[in-house]
Amino acid sequence: MLRRSLKLGALIIGFCALLILLASLKTSAVYRVDARDEWFESRIRPVLATACYDCHTDAAKSGLRVDSREALLKGGKRGPVIVVGKPEESLLIKAVKHETLQMPKGGAKLKDNEIADLSQWIKDGAYWPAIATVKNDYVIKPEHKAFWSFQPVRNPAAPIVKGKTNNAIDAFLLAKLEANDLTFNPPADKRSLLRRATYDLTGLPPTLSQVDAFLADNSPDAFAKVIDRLLASPQYGERWGRHWLDVARYSDTVGMVDAGRNTQG
Repeated sequence: MLRRSLKLGALIIGFCALLILLASLKTSAVYRVDARDEWFESRIRPVLATACYDCHTDAAKSGLRVDSREALLKGGKRGPVIVVGKPEESLLIKAVKHETLQMPKGGAKLKDNEIADLSQWIKDGAYWPAIATVKNDYVIKPEHKAFWSFQPVRNPAAPIVKGKTNNAIDAFLLAKLEANDLTFNPPADKRSLLRRATYDLTGLPPTLSQVDAFLADNSPDAFAKVIDRLLASPQYGERWGRHWLDVARYSDTVGMVDAGRNTQG
């Protein structure tokens, strides 16, 4: 009986593993990015988004959208703007070359390499990845790349300051303060330090016994032990969990399901 159960369990596990494998293969096929996707996303879509999307997405000026292959083939009041395989006959290429129309409207003419990329794209079949269309905010501009959170992690040297610091972090803080003719406040006494830490981490004042214990502890790691105790306390979780409760609104809008009925929480 036990052997039969083990065999059955092994078969079930093997079947589940097969399903997972098939699902992963299917997902990989759907989300796989080939060379055409990469070329389109790096060379074609950014040009269309920067030069065309302001007028030819939701605004659809002249009845034209350019945020999908179907829209380009359908065209606007002047008809289709691309002729697949024939860039020289495509209105899009004539417009960006300023042969008939002058696009982008009110802007500088596209660079020669951008026009060449668009022409090559149409000549190769005007491939468009099978993903949702996007608006102008899709374009990653240089100022976006310069944002601090996108910068590589580095270890900058601590700035040189006039005042005394205990660590590199204090040096960065003091450098900003000194630039404004300010400096650190004097060190807090033990009672004030305990009160600040306890309020900050738990939202509550320290108890008299906690104050007495900290004042009596003259070891170098006395404050570190206080922080460890506070972080391990239920009150610490309650204080910071409260912020999530505010976001969830205590379930008072959606309610809780009880025997098929919504009850206000």
